[in-house]
Amino acid sequence: MPTYTLAAIPAASHGSLISCLSPGRYRKTRIEAPDLAGIRAAVAEYGTRLRGDYPEASFLVSVTPERGSDHPEGFCEARWKGSLGTEQWIRMIPEETPFKAYLARVEAMLNREVRS
Repeated sequence: MPTYTLAAIPAASHGSLISCLSPGRYRKTRIEAPDLAGIRAAVAEYGTRLRGDYPEASFLVSVTPERGSDHPEGFCEARWKGSLGTEQWIRMIPEETPFKAYLARVEAMLNREVRS
């Protein structure tokens, strides 16, 4: 079964423009999913769990196939068109808010461990 890594990436939106930090990936988890529906379900579960742990964070979920792993037909197109549900946790920020400063705060949030 194809294996993927899901990771949160700090991101924010000004209308139709989305900006994100790319070098670091936070709260990685590995999943196995046989098809696009399985990937979408895993993305939704992962993002919902992170939103519960970090309610103020604004992020997208990165879906990266494991090297050498086959992925289902349509995966690449779904990933690039945004139909895997990876952007639903991105918050809209006021236009006067500098992206870089806002994303640095989100990055700091995601770097902190959740206290149970």
